[in-house]
Amino acid sequence: MQQQQQQQPANYDLLAVFTDEAKAEAATSKLHKEGFGEEEVYHLTEGTVGRGLYREHGPNRGRNEYFLQTRRTGPNPIVVVLFAVILGLVLGVLSFAASFALPTLRLQEPVTVLVGVVIGIVLGVIIGMVRRGRVRGAIGQKTSTPPPNARNKSAKTVVALRFIDPENISRKSRARAILLNNQGKIDRSVGQRE
Repeated sequence: MQQQQQQQPANYDLLAVFTDEAKAEAATSKLHKEGFGEEEVYHLTEGTVGRGLYREHGPNRGRNEYFLQTRRTGPNPIVVVLFAVILGLVLGVLSFAASFALPTLRLQEPVTVLVGVVIGIVLGVIIGMVRRGRVRGAIGQKTSTPPPNARNKSAKTVVALRFIDPENISRKSRARAILLNNQGKIDRSVGQRE
């Protein structure tokens, strides 16, 4: 008798589609264990009922795109100033030492030291600005490519329910929770009264 009911286009109260037959079997056995009878629970092949209107349950699936974004930080002002000061001091000391090491060039000490410091500061600012900042983002979310759709269309991956008392909201909620906890996708087109 159950086979005849499955063949007829029936109005089901709740329908969930699973990724594989084992998960659908687990959900069916859990429903039976929770007191849903054989006349309420139907195990069907995909595509026999429903139009495939699904709602994502759980956290928003689009958020992972935000968390996977990466960007480089701009130059750190402290590092830029540090490079300018260090290179200014180094080139200032080198130009002062050059005035003593090369007396034949007759370099004037205050002017050469000042030119060395200015060149060092400019080089330090350029090097500090060109340095690449840290990469920020990609905080650990994993991207996964969905497996190719190689499902067996004759596999019974759909669990449908027709309640004896469709007005019993707690019973309907309990069945929905069981289907969702077993990783089923609820088809919203089923159970809508037209």
